[in-house]
Amino acid sequence: MLKFSCITDKGAIRPNNEDAFVYRTIKHNPEQFDIQSYGCLFSVADGMGGHFAGEIASRIACQYILDYYKIENLTDDNTWEKLKHLYFKINEYVLRQSLNTPDFHGMGTTLSTLIIRKNKAWVAHVGDSRIYLIRDGIIDQVSYDHTEVQRMIDQGLFTKEEAMKCSVRNVLTQAIGVDNRLSVFTWAETIQSGDLFLLCSDGLYDMISDEKILSMIKSHPDDRLKHICKKFIDEAMRAGGKDNMTVMLVKIS
Repeated sequence: MLKFSCITDKGAIRPNNEDAFVYRTIKHNPEQFDIQSYGCLFSVADGMGGHFAGEIASRIACQYILDYYKIENLTDDNTWEKLKHLYFKINEYVLRQSLNTPDFHGMGTTLSTLIIRKNKAWVAHVGDSRIYLIRDGIIDQVSYDHTEVQRMIDQGLFTKEEAMKCSVRNVLTQAIGVDNRLSVFTWAETIQSGDLFLLCSDGLYDMISDEKILSMIKSHPDDRLKHICKKFIDEAMRAGGKDNMTVMLVKIS
């Protein structure tokens, strides 16, 4: 059994919301996709670019990730290959729109996707939106930040705590629609009853630490996911609400 909730907000400073999200579950499946075979899908995208182009890029990515349900002959053995190929197709389309439309020049987006199929969770990810797994009272970031500051952390030049104050912490090294050189991060794990997945854009975790996120989840153990999502947004707004923020919670029960 799966429970789900999502909230998005433009924040306190940005004039518009360039985040986008999409989900398909057994209860929300307007296209009548084969959810039983393909699983439930959850995606968050955080757009970038002027003239509302970031908003366009993130919406395109979320629209086209639904082509997952059109993949033929999907198996556990070829899931990564098929998902990466879909990400490459989305990247090519957004890049083409960016190059062909003057107002869209320079647009791009992150794209983080969680698929719950049978007894397994699959993640495909580009950019600095995040996917966390909260299990047994521990929060674990399962996605990888494609940022300059994460590269510096990997090289030992910064600690994670120092990186929070770094001026280049939001400079991306990978994004959908920027160029043809795309590296897709993938991850998979057998799910357990009680697992809670959090998908979010950087507007949330830039305002709230991982420790605070975990503390807020632990203080609401009654599975009121919509209430927890709202609490996250409220807390981020109190901390300044400097960016758009999208919060998705997926609970396995």
